[in-house]
Amino acid sequence: MFVRVVTFKSKEGKEERVRKLGRETLVPINKEAGSVQVYFLEPHADNDSFGVVSVWKEHETLETMKNSERYRALIQGLAPLVGSLTDTVYVSE
Repeated sequence: MFVRVVTFKSKEGKEERVRKLGRETLVPINKEAGSVQVYFLEPHADNDSFGVVSVWKEHETLETMKNSERYRALIQGLAPLVGSLTDTVYVSE
């Protein structure tokens, strides 16, 4: 299994737009591409970062999703709304 963890901070005042794109577009794209599980994480208390955790059986499936036209369009839409981003893939047995 491959676990992708993405964390990012929205630009000030863009939180609701990021939240909407995450819930309504990002999660479905991951699910439709073959993610076993996907979680959209929202800021809480003193943590102001959003996050996405997705679990994949095969690394190739994850890469196919990341290179898809739909995902690339989403990333272009998010770019003006997001300040910083980290994207890490882990392996799990």
